[in-house]
Amino acid sequence: MIKEIIDSIAKDKKDHVLLGMFIGYPLMMLGFVIDQVFNIDFMFVFGGVIAIILVGLKELIHDFYIGKGNPELWDFIASAIPILFPLIINTM
Repeated sequence: MIKEIIDSIAKDKKDHVLLGMFIGYPLMMLGFVIDQVFNIDFMFVFGGVIAIILVGLKELIHDFYIGKGNPELWDFIASAIPILFPLIINTM
């Protein structure tokens, strides 16, 4: 059943989820390390916010302004979801 759900997702959206993971996780981990070393509590969230801004800028600049892709709100959402989940879990 889960395989059928995953297979039904467009390849483009799966690529955007991976993009969000590749951009978001390293930035959030860097923020986490800064949190631990310098005791600055908001850096994990700051890394996630920067990652969301970067995937948004990818849609705006690369896809829309330069015209190298197809700008879509759902592409941005697919990229932002893997970044948002750890941020939401961290704030609970």
